[in-house]
Amino acid sequence: MNTMHTKRRWIRPCTAVYLSMVALTLVTFLIGAAGANGLGASLLVLAFALIKGGLLGDFFMGLKGLRGPWRWVIFLWLFVPGALIATAFILSS
Repeated sequence: MNTMHTKRRWIRPCTAVYLSMVALTLVTFLIGAAGANGLGASLLVLAFALIKGGLLGDFFMGLKGLRGPWRWVIFLWLFVPGALIATAFILSS
């Protein structure tokens, strides 16, 4: 007799990613509402934006299981502007 046991997940992966993106957005808002400024706050907000972009590409654009150029295009699309913005923040402080 072949029986399949299915695990019930409390929350689906895409829902967990969505909730984490909402949480990162809320933290970003709270950083701005608290009036935090300076290099550390700016780089933290930038890092949150890059993380959210990576999650968006992986889970909602369906690129998590891909190999090759499409995955690199999204990575470079996030990394190059992020590195340039971080460099501008670091040089201006």
